[in-house]
Amino acid sequence: MHSFPLLAATFLAVATSAAEPPPCHGRISGAVNGGFECVVTLKEVGEGMALFDVQPTAPVEGVPSFAAGSFQVPLPVEVRTYTLDALGQGRASLIDADGTLYSATKTTRQRGEVTIVLTSVKRDTKVPGTWVIHGSYRARLVPAGSASRSEVQLDVKF
Repeated sequence: MHSFPLLAATFLAVATSAAEPPPCHGRISGAVNGGFECVVTLKEVGEGMALFDVQPTAPVEGVPSFAAGSFQVPLPVEVRTYTLDALGQGRASLIDADGTLYSATKTTRQRGEVTIVLTSVKRDTKVPGTWVIHGSYRARLVPAGSASRSEVQLDVKF
């Protein structure tokens, strides 16, 4: 009869952990090296698109400016691999300690490479127009306006 408080506490712990976003870990390699924790979101933005967004939760040591990546994903969102060709507009960029800008973008033209692999996609019933997703994100950032041939690789698991 006294197991009810224990059962309620267990249920609360499970419910609380299920409501939190999945863990997100990123790695930077190549011309710049480092790691970061992050938050990944996917939300509908209209015009047949959703916005996939990776946000570091803290600055990356030795990196003055870093935008891990925001890219439009065509609706309907589904379990699959999206390459830069299949994505809408977006960008990922990093400026190193020497001031070199590295980027992967899709606007009127493409530069670098981006792959988003969604292994699990579920509508978030608590927040309309959003999804709970799992998978990976990889971007190859190339130097912009520099003679450098070096590159930066982003690898994110979420």
